[in-house]
Amino acid sequence: MLTKIIDIPAHLFKDAYQTGSTVICNPPVTDTDIDYVVYTKELAGLIRFLEDQGFEQSYVDDEEYEINEDGIFCSLRLGNANLILTSNHDYFLGFCNATDLAKKLNLVNKEDRITLFKAVLYGIFPDNDVPF
Repeated sequence: MLTKIIDIPAHLFKDAYQTGSTVICNPPVTDTDIDYVVYTKELAGLIRFLEDQGFEQSYVDDEEYEINEDGIFCSLRLGNANLILTSNHDYFLGFCNATDLAKKLNLVNKEDRITLFKAVLYGIFPDNDVPF
């Protein structure tokens, strides 16, 4: 539950859903981040609140996960907590659905999970055969 990570004021978020290998894989991965996708109508306010609590923008390969060009999400991290913030309800639901499908398929391979999430969230399909 998100409140185990941080107590966010109710007016700053509408819903949260745990995602990532800690909930998708069976057995769960225990030495990794705890990921949540968080739906908010107050993205700027939520970012400010989280940064005040010590969260920082996440980086991958020296690229900052800023609010992407479509304004769909940004990611903030504190310790092993990773929060994927979005003000787009369809994106939030897609993330939840991709999580549920990956969990049902028990996609323990990270590349398989990435492929599935790209397909569900962005309609990006690999050129080669999908392994599931």
